[in-house]
Amino acid sequence: MKKILSLALLTAMILAVLAGCAAPTAAPAAEPEKTEEAAPAPEAETAAEPEAEEPWEPVTLKVGFLGKSIKPVGVIVAMAKGFYEEEGIIIDKQVVSSMNDAYLAVSKGDLDVYLFSSTAAATFISQGTTTLRVFGGTAGEGSEIMCDVNSDLKLDTLEDFVGKTVACMMPETGQMVLKNALLQAGYTIGGPDDKADVTFIYFSDTNAAIEGCKKGEFDCCITNSVMGYYADEMGVRVEAAVKDFVPTYPCCRQTCYEGTYVNNFDALVRFEIATIRGFEFYKNTDNMEEVLDILQEFTDGQDREYLKAQVYGTENYTPVMRLTLDPDKKACVAFYEAMANIGEIEDSVEVDWNDYVVTDVYGTALQTLMDRDPGNALYAEMNEYFLANN
Repeated sequence: MKKILSLALLTAMILAVLAGCAAPTAAPAAEPEKTEEAAPAPEAETAAEPEAEEPWEPVTLKVGFLGKSIKPVGVIVAMAKGFYEEEGIIIDKQVVSSMNDAYLAVSKGDLDVYLFSSTAAATFISQGTTTLRVFGGTAGEGSEIMCDVNSDLKLDTLEDFVGKTVACMMPETGQMVLKNALLQAGYTIGGPDDKADVTFIYFSDTNAAIEGCKKGEFDCCITNSVMGYYADEMGVRVEAAVKDFVPTYPCCRQTCYEGTYVNNFDALVRFEIATIRGFEFYKNTDNMEEVLDILQEFTDGQDREYLKAQVYGTENYTPVMRLTLDPDKKACVAFYEAMANIGEIEDSVEVDWNDYVVTDVYGTALQTLMDRDPGNALYAEMNEYFLANN
């Protein structure tokens, strides 16, 4: 059936999805009261050996959500299926109004966990906030590169961007890693007046960027992956994805308060166990219709095919975005270093990014589930990726 989407609804969806990737744009992070530094997390060559499970008292964790984004599908499904309660965790769902508010709340301990953004954590940490720990993933590699449907543009290598003008939204992670890749390949980047090899123009609205492509004002635009689902209706096509040039890079991350990580580590592990169980339920396509029911309820009745396109794909659309719970420490650290390399962040203090991306929460949770269910193929696949990428 032909998809029909009003401009107002499309704009709302764009803002809801992009918000999950956005870096803070307001004032610098407030200086939190200094806490005792946690020891750097152990590297993930081997996951921690779980202790014998004992009865536990339920623990409440304050978890931040932004809008109706379904990127944290494992969390959404786990809440609906009661997995958190089964693991002794009570979720106190907190809806935040902005990325700045969310990260300020986490940095002070007013939130235990936040599920969105990778750029915001780096921004706060580079400005001196020491109380954030990235401990898991939500999504990665979500940026598509679109051009006019009649354009003969071909983007097979980084060299193909030379002489081109690229429109993008400033908070989009994809434009940052693409710019860094271009710099590393020896090309120059800049604005319209810089006479650089590749020109970038910034928009605050994806619809305006797409319209500019159609009018020939620039060659292509970088959008979040959900836009590709509507490409044919908008008169554009997906020419490439940023992951064609940078295969692994983070989008939204799970970030926690340092005090929760240090003093309530077991609760974080149990939170992640339940989240992985929710993720496993989603990945089993036998559960697809139930998962879509859960997502429709969570989003107050959002279009079912649109939801399916994001998390499973449809006959005509394959999502670029990779939903993942893995910390992806190597990719995260590389991304934060890329942000500094292109001038998106400037360290006001000396930062060792390895200290702020921790792998033991996820590693312990995954090992616990593998011990419970040794023959689980998905857990084995997740563990293989974990060991290779952390």
